[in-house]
Amino acid sequence: MVTKDLFYLLPALSVVVFSLIERLIFDRASLSNKTKPILLMVVLNLVVSIGFAAIILIPFVMLVAPLQLFSIAQLDISGFAKVVLSILILDFIMYVTHRLHHSIPMLWRLHRLHHSDTEINAQTTLLHHPLEVISNTLLLILGAVILDIPAICIFYYSIILGLHSAFTHIHVRIPAQAEKIIRWFFVTPNYHRRHHAKELAISNTNFGMVFVYWDWLFKTNLFHDDKELMDYGISSKEAPKEINIWHF
Repeated sequence: MVTKDLFYLLPALSVVVFSLIERLIFDRASLSNKTKPILLMVVLNLVVSIGFAAIILIPFVMLVAPLQLFSIAQLDISGFAKVVLSILILDFIMYVTHRLHHSIPMLWRLHRLHHSDTEINAQTTLLHHPLEVISNTLLLILGAVILDIPAICIFYYSIILGLHSAFTHIHVRIPAQAEKIIRWFFVTPNYHRRHHAKELAISNTNFGMVFVYWDWLFKTNLFHDDKELMDYGISSKEAPKEINIWHF
């Protein structure tokens, strides 16, 4: 339960930090009319995550345990190497999960709430439907069980993902030279912002969560730097009139 709660508490805390950075350093508006509904969404998602951990998590793990195909935990390698390998694999699982939420209609109906935001900033990090919280977690846990990834590594990855997610949504431009270096390894705000474009040809790229390697490997990466010329969000037919959990 602690691990799952951190998955949502850390983004909330990091969003506060990055929102302050947006406001105080880059003079971006950190509060808007979406702040209150997003905060309510955070509370609801936290309740859902606690309920999931208390009621569903252990039975689900027991249910899928027979599907284990390999054991990362039993590999004869150093502890550090095991952690690094596990984090990379977990990030790949999240990459696959993210793509599934774009390609499977029912999952997209949940995920599109996140993409409905037309003003991308740190707060966008927290805009997720409660049922998407569950679907993401089930798929991540399923992958972790199949490969027998140590629980402590899931804990570490939750911390990394929680902190990094707010960074990727921050509404600032990193200096071009620094951007080019960082994005050889990690998803950057400029890189991820492309994924929020209204144009499907652009938004169906850059699915990476922490590392960019999976986009490279499966040719879903888009690196062009076309400044702030694109529209963000989803089509008016799909977009909710306001931020709420009922539009899915």
